[in-house]
Amino acid sequence: MAAADAMKPGIGGVVYRNTGTYVTPTWTPQSLVKDVRVPAPWDMAEAGSRETRAKLYMKTRVDLGGFSVTMRATDANAGYLAFRAAAVSPTSVLDLLILDGAIATEGVHGFRAEFLASLTDEPQEIDGSIYDTFDLKPAWTANGYPSSVIMGTASSPSFTAF
Repeated sequence: MAAADAMKPGIGGVVYRNTGTYVTPTWTPQSLVKDVRVPAPWDMAEAGSRETRAKLYMKTRVDLGGFSVTMRATDANAGYLAFRAAAVSPTSVLDLLILDGAIATEGVHGFRAEFLASLTDEPQEIDGSIYDTFDLKPAWTANGYPSSVIMGTASSPSFTAF
């Protein structure tokens, strides 16, 4: 299916967790996800000269350390339990594919990385439901570096490592 020229509602974004191996992933949608934050700002270094009075810049490194996922808490969901286990482990990582649409949709884009998870919020209001917020930071692993991804035809992802 060709990419469509249309608005992208936030509810259409999907967080996938790899339940296979890094090389042969099995992408499982995380159904309990409510909100996702995907900042990817670049650090900039000044790159000007006397050729112009304008300040010029160059990109140096991208900061993927501000991702967050808010998820409904339940003890009967494997995805939630995986996030929770990773958040309390000092070494476990989550191999995630965070996309702005379904994996089978051509033109959808996002990021893949192995993330360290940290439980940063769990409001337990008397009149509310419990939702956990997990902050995600890319981890160093032997598997590969964080990548941007765009979905091509036949659900084939194209990865570009940072």
